[in-house]
Amino acid sequence: MPVKPLKTSSLTPLLVRLDHLCGGDLCSITTLSPTSLSIRFSVQDSARGYDWIDIQFVVSGVSNAKLVSDNVLSSLDMSEGITVEINANTCALAIGAYKGRVNEAPLYIMGTSMAYEELPFSG
Repeated sequence: MPVKPLKTSSLTPLLVRLDHLCGGDLCSITTLSPTSLSIRFSVQDSARGYDWIDIQFVVSGVSNAKLVSDNVLSSLDMSEGITVEINANTCALAIGAYKGRVNEAPLYIMGTSMAYEELPFSG
């Protein structure tokens, strides 16, 4: 499946289907360019009988981010899932329940646009 732009209208159904990524695994963060980052998770998908899949979010126009080193990724608490906010000119993704205050999360990425891609489970 190719990368799809993430819009407000598609955001809620995606997050509900994936239970806001609660209990998922944070697999990797990759710098794609000086202003573009991807973040990949393994999660259960209710549309596929709760089989595991990977989902990758790509944030472009990154203006602010709080990242962690690769060796800390697996220790981040995913019990509250993720927060994703999309507005007219900005977007944000944060680990945990931080609606309206993503900059307080232990890991966050803020940018101008976001896309996602569903991928095979990486195990």
